[in-house]
Amino acid sequence: MKSSCKVISSNNFCFVTLMSLLLLTPWSIASTEQSRLALTTDVTWSSKYMLDGFKVGGDSPVWQLAGKTDLYASGFSVMLWTALQADRSRKQYDEQDFFLLYSRDFLKDSQNTINLHGFYDYWIFPNTEPLLDDAGQIASSSKKHGNKFQVGITLPHRIPFGGSFLVPSYNIYQWLYWAQDRADRNQAGAHHEFLLQYDRATPLLIPGATYQYSGGSISTNYNTGAFGVKPGWSHSTASLLSGVYALKSIFTFSLNYQWTYEETINPGNEFWSTFSYIKKF
Repeated sequence: MKSSCKVISSNNFCFVTLMSLLLLTPWSIASTEQSRLALTTDVTWSSKYMLDGFKVGGDSPVWQLAGKTDLYASGFSVMLWTALQADRSRKQYDEQDFFLLYSRDFLKDSQNTINLHGFYDYWIFPNTEPLLDDAGQIASSSKKHGNKFQVGITLPHRIPFGGSFLVPSYNIYQWLYWAQDRADRNQAGAHHEFLLQYDRATPLLIPGATYQYSGGSISTNYNTGAFGVKPGWSHSTASLLSGVYALKSIFTFSLNYQWTYEETINPGNEFWSTFSYIKKF
């Protein structure tokens, strides 16, 4: 989520978003000529917005929308992403992101396959409410915004199990963030994630489906102090998920639970669900 950048107005961000779309269109068209799956759109409904242990916007459901396109066969891709609070009285928690992502497999088709991945994310809360002083006057009208970086490694074929693979990953996320754009309020920090995933194909139970799978994941996480969190083991998360390929689209559903160890990241444990519709062109 969240920079040393100067304050950016909502109108300026809309301009940047529009220019990004215009710039990405030629890439998308050229990429589509090489691959019919170059553009991916994702519409997700989540019963609450949980990210890196934080609950964003309280218990309000959220719509999460994304458009992603590959940059030829370089391993790089770009994505525009947004979160919209279903309760519009909480629109100050709406979020808009621009991602540059990278993912590449090495030693393919072997037990020693390694996936290296990462991203750069510029994020902004365009509807941030002004901060008022004790007299009720506007003390700051800056928008919450910042930079986030991630690098990770995954071993997709190292641990055979139950007709599929247990897939371990390590990811580190680094934020650059200054609260209210003040140099004396640096809240940068890192989040280390140790993740284990598993999924496998299941019998086709839905008419018209071409592929169906189910699985789950579990992670434990260490926060170095980003956003004022007390450094230490902050939370663990477990997820159950299922997916269906049908109607030339992908439908996924998940149930998720977070055990919170540090109240400075979240006051308690959390349960939430998601449903996604993914379409590739």
